[in-house]
Amino acid sequence: MKIVIYYPFLLLLLLTSCKDNSISMGTVEFYPSFLWVESDLTPVIKTFDFDFSEDAQADKESFAEFQFVDNNGVPISTEVMQISMNGNTLKDNKLRINSNETSGKIVFSFSKDAPTGKYQGYLRLINHNLDRLDSQSLKQGDKIDAFQWTLYYEKRMNPLAVTLLWSVICICLSLMIWFLFIKRILFPRICLSRLELSANDGYYVNNKINGNRRIVVTNKYKPQGLLNRLFTGQIVYIIDDRWISPWVILPKGKKKAAKIVLHGKYTIDPITSELVNYGVYKLTNIETKESTTIKIL
Repeated sequence: MKIVIYYPFLLLLLLTSCKDNSISMGTVEFYPSFLWVESDLTPVIKTFDFDFSEDAQADKESFAEFQFVDNNGVPISTEVMQISMNGNTLKDNKLRINSNETSGKIVFSFSKDAPTGKYQGYLRLINHNLDRLDSQSLKQGDKIDAFQWTLYYEKRMNPLAVTLLWSVICICLSLMIWFLFIKRILFPRICLSRLELSANDGYYVNNKINGNRRIVVTNKYKPQGLLNRLFTGQIVYIIDDRWISPWVILPKGKKKAAKIVLHGKYTIDPITSELVNYGVYKLTNIETKESTTIKIL
């Protein structure tokens, strides 16, 4: 009498099956190539132990052949899912086990173009010369579903693409935080609208200063780099040979005020270190005695 008992199937059913006797094999993962990182597929690998009865082992021609079919009994196409045992690809996804085999490493993989999602079916006994399968009697030609299997196929992003994506997200978030919050705190803006400078010798300047980080009145221009301007704010230079010593207007903290820094080379009337909206001031160079009227418009 030839009897075969498939302990792995029975054991899997006892440990992992639900009421519908469905065994979840796991998830096959695939990601496409991206830049210099090639595509890769991570198959599902299961090791099954086979236990034939003594009579079946004594008959070297004892075997059982199974096929992976879907829930409708249609064989799973090898163009969609590929199965191998011990490194050998199964033809038509048919699993043939001889009585001299004690174990097999089963590898499940999918074609890269296969639809993602859930795949489910049965391991169906399609051919044999045995009398029993586990506790079930067999007759020649019987086709029995040993158990229901479930596999998942998922396509993921290439790890390099994931890394670059998260890097871009982090950079964008950092830039957003910088421009919306940190930049305003570390590099405040001047809130006065316009600056007018005039003198009796015909000198006249009328500049918009609102929103700038600093106003430098000087006879020499110092270029401000593009990145510095972008990340810290614009510095406006008012240039004329009369300003042999530079002076500076800075944000004050009050909404309608600014700080004036004269570096000790000028006097201002009325005496103040703060410029306010609609204020009028007289600036005098201590050395040249040249006077210039400052108006905040």
